[in-house]
Amino acid sequence: MSIANVNGKIIVLISMMTLFVSACGDDVDVDYLGDSYTPTSHVDVYFSEDDVTEGYLVMGHATADGGDTEALQETLIEKARDRGADGIIFEGFDRVETGEQTIVNDIGDTSIVNTNTTSVLQVKAIFIKYNKNL
Repeated sequence: MSIANVNGKIIVLISMMTLFVSACGDDVDVDYLGDSYTPTSHVDVYFSEDDVTEGYLVMGHATADGGDTEALQETLIEKARDRGADGIIFEGFDRVETGEQTIVNDIGDTSIVNTNTTSVLQVKAIFIKYNKNL
């Protein structure tokens, strides 16, 4: 076996491992619509609007998509800090279908159909600014 052949196999193996790791990673996509203020160092976390005891202004809405609830929560809290929010209210989460793939294998007179659906976890949140900090 030549060195070029071995190096080629190593490159292919490393490329495949990189692709696998990136596919399994905690990639989180965040969409935000709203106002921005001076970044804050702390964000209060709520899971119901009824839990907020101070007067506040809704400064924006965010949606995060990814595969891991912990990563989604941490990313949204970080985004809230960056946007200057005093608090974040998590509205809930859902699994959203992102695609479907159908594979048809014809074997003689028989067709075998396999359909795979892909989905991501989606979390929605409200960014709030306390009235006393406006």
